[in-house]
Amino acid sequence: MVNRLLVRYGSAMPIRILHVDDEPAHLEITRIYLKKEAKDDFVIVSVLSAKKALKKLEYDDFDVIVSDYKMPAMNGIEFLDAVKRNGKSANIPFIIFTGVGGPDVAEKALNMGAEGYVTKRGCPATQCSLLAQVIREQTQRDEKDGFERTEVVR
Repeated sequence: MVNRLLVRYGSAMPIRILHVDDEPAHLEITRIYLKKEAKDDFVIVSVLSAKKALKKLEYDDFDVIVSDYKMPAMNGIEFLDAVKRNGKSANIPFIIFTGVGGPDVAEKALNMGAEGYVTKRGCPATQCSLLAQVIREQTQRDEKDGFERTEVVR
């Protein structure tokens, strides 16, 4: 992952986002607004369940995960736990993006290792703009950490 981050930092590689939500309309609205916000900076892969997302993580590389909280079979907190326990995906920044839940869900997510929590409540353009900002902040932080690790190893 460090090599990928180094390459992206030095060039214009897009940020690869795994977006998980059980509502197809929410996936599409978020994709439209994030693309509008980020132009070609984001490549968004959308899946309808945490189970499908875990399969994607086995074979694909992502720079950030954005997940809904309230989903059937496995909610966003359970998905976060599965991601953080997996050696391959444990260091991928994880952001909860949800319309339900409140301070208790946010606190639990952050305590379990989520790097961000953004609500879907309000204007979709505004919320997706905030989400794009959090995505950029987390991937930039991850890139800086990657450089520090590379320098320490050498």
